[in-house]
Amino acid sequence: TDRDDDGDLVLNGEADALTLLSIKLNSKELVEGTDYVLEGDTLSIPSEVIGDDSPSQLVTKVKIEPEKNTQLSGLYKSGAMYCTQCEAIGFRRITFYPDRPDNMAVFDKVRIEADKTSCPVLLGNGNKIDEGDVVENNDGRLRHYATWSDPFPKPSYLFCIVAGNLGSISSSYTTQPSGRKVHLEVFSEPGNVSKLGHAMESLKKSMKWDEDTFGLEYDLDIYNIVAANDFNAGAMENKGLN
Repeated sequence: TDRDDDGDLVLNGEADALTLLSIKLNSKELVEGTDYVLEGDTLSIPSEVIGDDSPSQLVTKVKIEPEKNTQLSGLYKSGAMYCTQCEAIGFRRITFYPDRPDNMAVFDKVRIEADKTSCPVLLGNGNKIDEGDVVENNDGRLRHYATWSDPFPKPSYLFCIVAGNLGSISSSYTTQPSGRKVHLEVFSEPGNVSKLGHAMESLKKSMKWDEDTFGLEYDLDIYNIVAANDFNAGAMENKGLN
């Protein structure tokens, strides 16, 4: 947990991007003004509510509108896809969180759910550990989900998800010296798939260069790249999903 000098838990948000719907601590619904204070872009939970340093579970439910996110920071819509850009402080536009680069955490199970027709591709950091269909919408359209797990601690600015109607090219790379076979895939909107070959070859050369120069092997089973038409940076170094 990220505590201030008084022992309070302080979470970063962004008032113009988030609407807090509910917050629970260890399954108990918290009450604004009594159990927490929401002031501007900061949500604070007093130390007497948090208790000692024993493990706790905090669940926040928020409303965001990625289709109206013209900052291209946090979760936003770009053409046929929803995607994220969290560097340097974009994660706080997704939910309340200790959004600082020195706060390292394992994003163990990130579940992405969307309409299966409009968003057949669901991508996240790390390795995909589960996927499947879920109950239909009221309008009869099928939804589906994918769960991604990144076992390595990272700051929130390296968090990434993508959901959309995307085309892709795929290949593989065998790391050295351990011989891990890594699935490689480069995605874009369907009309740009013919332009992805150079990115795939650059990825393979980069992985080999890391091995030859630094002795560093890639440590996941999947490496995905997504080319987005709307992006506020040249590229990002998100783990397993660039």
